[in-house]
Amino acid sequence: MMATASGAKGLKTEELVRAYFLRAGFFVMRGIKLRHDGVELTDIDMWVYERSATLARRRTIIDIKDKRTPQAAERLFFVKGVASVISVEGAGVATTDNRPMLRELARKHGVLWIDGADLQRLKDSDALSGLNRMTEEEFNGEIADIDNARNGRVLRDKIDEVKSAVADRFGPSCANTALEGFQLFAREAVNAHPASAAARGAGRLTYLAAAIAAAAFDFASADTALRPSAERVRHMTDAIRFGANTEGALANLRWTEAAIREYLPNGAGLAQVVREKFTAELNAVPAEGLAEIVIRLSNSEKLFSIAKSLEKAAYASHLVSFDHLDADTKGFLGALLDFADISRPKFAEGWTGHPQADTGVSGRFMEVKNDGRKVSDKSEEGSDKRKTPPAPGKNQRRLL
Repeated sequence: MMATASGAKGLKTEELVRAYFLRAGFFVMRGIKLRHDGVELTDIDMWVYERSATLARRRTIIDIKDKRTPQAAERLFFVKGVASVISVEGAGVATTDNRPMLRELARKHGVLWIDGADLQRLKDSDALSGLNRMTEEEFNGEIADIDNARNGRVLRDKIDEVKSAVADRFGPSCANTALEGFQLFAREAVNAHPASAAARGAGRLTYLAAAIAAAAFDFASADTALRPSAERVRHMTDAIRFGANTEGALANLRWTEAAIREYLPNGAGLAQVVREKFTAELNAVPAEGLAEIVIRLSNSEKLFSIAKSLEKAAYASHLVSFDHLDADTKGFLGALLDFADISRPKFAEGWTGHPQADTGVSGRFMEVKNDGRKVSDKSEEGSDKRKTPPAPGKNQRRLL
């Protein structure tokens, strides 16, 4: 009973911290399984992505423990090590431990520190309630119900694979994994009985996979942000077709051709056939059109905003229909449906929904100081009026 209660409290705190970063304008994922060669190594409690400028991108992983004995020092070293292994730019710890020496240790090693007093301020904040979102556990439960009705794990395994790619392959490789998941989920949504639980669950997964793809494309676009437009489109086209290592894929093809020529009868002819079929299959992937859209949207913060909008739609308490998405989000999602050769009208008919609710909440906004000293309350004037949250770039620079 005690362990169950403690676990439930920890999950609730994870949702609270996620709500804080979401409201501050970040793209946030919870419960990512870090894998290597198909083996699950550990969980990442929270993964946070920010875009603060045309060339500036930052990923931060946060370890969250709401326990009576949180072992905060060990968690600091652990999350710092994981961040180094998966090559993300930042690490953080949210803990009930209030010892000043740990905050100083975190500051010394560049670790974002949210202590017990900070967590209590978050828990007391009215600004973090009423976001009209499903929790991660509610989301996973809805997907599990669909899988269990089919006596399988297809949907759960695929979304776990997509989320796992966020941890250590964020960029072109992650985007391609997300596109594969998107195609599976969108087909499930189209083939399910309209307005059924299966259609709605697959719709949520479609939105989430599209959100991850948008964020990963946004991250990948920074590498060529200052290059001519044509070069950027060509680079993104190759990324969609080959993943993160275009040269490696082409080198493997050349090695295969050489081996066929050397060791098989009529090797030269067979090698030519292999190259022609490989090239034909690549050209059949409609990557250019999607690449052009990605580059156009990444010239501003639109792609990043679309990623956040799709994540919000995936977890909305009342599932938003395709036709009720905002124009930019609907356009990007439509481009992905075209890329996956899935009918937009059929996908739109999967369920009915409502426009995305404005989740801006009046009241206090919580601020994590850059030096990690405390989380402070900021009173807003006119608390009886609904206000638009501050611009993401400004908050992102303050928070991490």
